[in-house]
Amino acid sequence: MKMKEVLAAIIGLAAAAGAIFYFYKFVTFEEATGGHRYGYYSLGLAAVAFVCGLLYFLGHVNQEEEIHITQ
Repeated sequence: MKMKEVLAAIIGLAAAAGAIFYFYKFVTFEEATGGHRYGYYSLGLAAVAFVCGLLYFLGHVNQEEEIHITQ
């Protein structure tokens, strides 16, 4: 694996975990006057996780190993 792929995977997984956490905080917020901040955080982190996933998976396009006829 390339360093870019490892970095994208680590940041993407951390962002996905943060998005899940902040979405949970948004859904279970007790007061009626707030909690929107957690929703914005979760949307932002989900977008970061999506972009990191794209970087990771699109790095594998056309990267197949060549198989020679004699093998």
